[in-house]
Amino acid sequence: MKKRYFAKHAKSSAALISLGIHAILLVVALSFVAVTVITKEEQKFESKKVNRPRVPVKKLQVPVNIKKKKTQKPKLRKRIVVQPKLNQTVPDIKMPEITGVKGGMGSAGDGLGGSGGVGFSMPEMELFGIKSRGEKVFIILDSSAYMMVDKMGGIPAYTIIKSELVRILGGLNSTVLFNIAVYGGGEYTLFPDMVPATPGNVAKVDAWLKPLNAVSRGMGDNDYGPKTLAPGGIRVGGDFQVEPLKNTPGGWARPTLMAMQQQAEVVFLLTCRWGSELKYKTGTRERDWDESDQQKYKENVAKARALFKEENDRRRAKGQPPRVIARGERGLVNAYIPGARLPPGTTTHANYSPEMMVEAFDNTQSKSKAATPLKSGINKKKTKYSINVIHFVPSGSGSAKDPQFSKIASETRGKYKRIEGMDAIQSYVSAEGGE
Repeated sequence: MKKRYFAKHAKSSAALISLGIHAILLVVALSFVAVTVITKEEQKFESKKVNRPRVPVKKLQVPVNIKKKKTQKPKLRKRIVVQPKLNQTVPDIKMPEITGVKGGMGSAGDGLGGSGGVGFSMPEMELFGIKSRGEKVFIILDSSAYMMVDKMGGIPAYTIIKSELVRILGGLNSTVLFNIAVYGGGEYTLFPDMVPATPGNVAKVDAWLKPLNAVSRGMGDNDYGPKTLAPGGIRVGGDFQVEPLKNTPGGWARPTLMAMQQQAEVVFLLTCRWGSELKYKTGTRERDWDESDQQKYKENVAKARALFKEENDRRRAKGQPPRVIARGERGLVNAYIPGARLPPGTTTHANYSPEMMVEAFDNTQSKSKAATPLKSGINKKKTKYSINVIHFVPSGSGSAKDPQFSKIASETRGKYKRIEGMDAIQSYVSAEGGE
């Protein structure tokens, strides 16, 4: 039966067998991986940190760079080649000052001027042969009778000094700040604080000083000192006592302490003596002086006053300025009755030394600077200042420096100049005015 069936359906059976075989082969083929797809991942590399030594970056040294430019300036080579007559030496060539305490571009090492500016050329001022640089100038003028004694040149010499002051101030740049003080029978300033050196402010100085110790019609024998100033001045009052001072000294010291309060960079002191005002009391002593001595002294005073009046009357009749005598009654007696005994004092004193005064100036400046709020971070350093002393002395006094004033000047980076009599005053004025 089976054979008959397969015989009848031989083709169909072969097809089924073939289909089965193909199905088996398909299953076997699917069990193999025909294509392997590999997706590449992004490679990440991690490097090990290597600690290498770092060399600190050096700050630019401005003076070194500037100096380098100065030495390599091609202009110098040109001049040597073009002008061989100089024999390769150029002593007459002066490069602009770049470093130094006072000149050129100010404190170029710090990159800024000493006064808080941007470090360009500092204003320069020359007065009676002393040159100094600064943006804040304070002038102190002695108006005491000692400045107008005959051997000093009298009132005419003092008039020249005043005129020279005004002329120098008039030549300053208006960016310069200044103030002026007068002492000798009281201390006064023209302005409460420093003001710009404008023509208007210089004109105020001229008007203020013009009647000071000036010859006028009907002038009395004692018409001199700050009381002869024109209206407008301000009395220098208040307590200026600071370590190591025992009190507030008078004379030129008081306005100098005020100059330190106002942060002056340059001080010009025009004076003729250290002064008895720079002292402090140390004790008392008995006075070897009785009633007969006092009576004799009164007689001498009356006699000296009469002689003083006679001499000045003769001078006025000739159109001459009156004679000026310092120290009041004592000075009169000493001038007209030499050798006469003078009343001794009952108080003992000690004088302030130059070192003590400089320390007081430093402390006053520091104290004032600490109380002033800074507008920027530029001016944090201590302001340097210079005190320049123009010392007027009578003719025939010699050329020796005053040890106290010269010490003050040297301790403050200032200068000291000694000017002897009218001829020296006129020679300085003529030289400076002709430049």
